[in-house]
Amino acid sequence: MFSVLALGLTPEDADCLELLPDARHLEFFSAGDEAAVHDPALCHPRRYLADTLGQLRRRKLKTAGVIAFDDYPGSLLAAAIAEALGLPGPGLNASLLCHHKYWSRIVQREVAPAAVPRFQLIDPGRDYRRRELALGFPFWLKPIKTSLSHLGFRIETMDDLARAQTRARAEMPAYAAAFNEMLTMVPRRKGLPRVGGDWLIAEALMKGRQCTLEATMHRGRFALLGIVDSVRFAGRPSFKRFDYPSRLPRAVQARMIAIARKFAEHIGFGDGVLDIEFFVDRSGRPKIIEVNPRFCSQFSDLYLHVDGTSSHDLLVRLATGQAPGFVPRDGRHKAAGAFVLRRFTDAIVRKAPGPRDFARVRALYPEARFLSFAGKGDRLSALAQDAYSFRHGLINLAGDSRAELEEKFRRAAALLPFEFEAILP
Repeated sequence: MFSVLALGLTPEDADCLELLPDARHLEFFSAGDEAAVHDPALCHPRRYLADTLGQLRRRKLKTAGVIAFDDYPGSLLAAAIAEALGLPGPGLNASLLCHHKYWSRIVQREVAPAAVPRFQLIDPGRDYRRRELALGFPFWLKPIKTSLSHLGFRIETMDDLARAQTRARAEMPAYAAAFNEMLTMVPRRKGLPRVGGDWLIAEALMKGRQCTLEATMHRGRFALLGIVDSVRFAGRPSFKRFDYPSRLPRAVQARMIAIARKFAEHIGFGDGVLDIEFFVDRSGRPKIIEVNPRFCSQFSDLYLHVDGTSSHDLLVRLATGQAPGFVPRDGRHKAAGAFVLRRFTDAIVRKAPGPRDFARVRALYPEARFLSFAGKGDRLSALAQDAYSFRHGLINLAGDSRAELEEKFRRAAALLPFEFEAILP
């Protein structure tokens, strides 16, 4: 029996873990302050680590591995605990190099300069003159520590920059405080500037087809997990759906795999799942959007349907020191997709789907998975969102073609009734 410490375990993730082939040999438990795993404003990393490790000692819990499901601060806390216990993990230093978007760009440029856009560090508290900007308008601006594209903006004028800086000064210090504390817990890599997660990074705009590559590292050995195509709403930066497997040419996929391998080896990434988002231009040249030292839980069942192995399964195997071996395209379906339910105006949720609604979807499509991010009475803008839209649900489906998936999504969405009251500006 393997006992695995699962940080931030949600009911949805628990359901995925119960389906693992070796579930009867696994025991998942929690420790520490669960609220701190989900909310960076409540997380004090040193205190969290001391409390959690103290709980494990007092309860004499023998831990075989540590996993987390949240990007921040969960994945960083898991890396730190695994390191403290001498268990397999990506390593806190390597994880921080990925999470720190400015440091990550510097390191990416060391191994794959052609795949890195031009970028510049931006002080949120400084008034810039046009000549001080290394990038021409428009460019993309985001915090050094962010997730779900929060506070990411297309900047077209100096006024846009000033407004984005104002929001960053107001919102980022509390959000990035836990991250900044973790930066002090490891030695800083030589040549990297001392700059916190509440600063900003400006990047040249990238165009093309977007995708996410996920890979595993086990005892220094790199292996591709899969490449998922990210499809945006026409003329908008927000995602509409995610398609697996990717339809990018094999030669293009090989270039991305080579970049991911070099980066993972260069930073000394240990045991775990690595997630790299790319843009691919018309000539087939990949550009790195960002690197994340964790798995993407919303893609887990896409791999299960097509390959026969979920990424939850691989996450647990890697965390407990096991090889991630799996057989690609060994699943029941040829294609799978994650469809995002979004609005482009803020609203109050007046009605949200319940268990009976989802039961009707499952009766129609047994493989379906539904995640609701908003409940009755919620204001969409109060939830974790990107800067341009309001996500309120996710429907994952599988089939034998993209056309079949689209038809299934239309029918499933009709059975999951959301009703909203628009908020006037």
